[in-house]
Amino acid sequence: MKGKVLGKATELALNPEQYDKLQKFTVGQGGNQSLCRRVYDSVKTKDGNLFAYVYESDMERISKLVERPDDGSWQDLFREILNANKRSS
Repeated sequence: MKGKVLGKATELALNPEQYDKLQKFTVGQGGNQSLCRRVYDSVKTKDGNLFAYVYESDMERISKLVERPDDGSWQDLFREILNANKRSS
């Protein structure tokens, strides 16, 4: 059985520290473990670098949540990842 297609995937580069931090947000308290788990599970190594492949629906959700002024470790991590990817584009 094939998995459900959730739209086009966005490739996001991560460094090893960001990957380790992301793993920590897949468990514990809070409301976004499943989102963080999907992103974490999508990470692949390409040419020695880490890349997450984030489906369009999740990318829209992440973008909306990090644009809000909320403080939070997982939001800060995604802000860092998104900003680093904007600079390298």
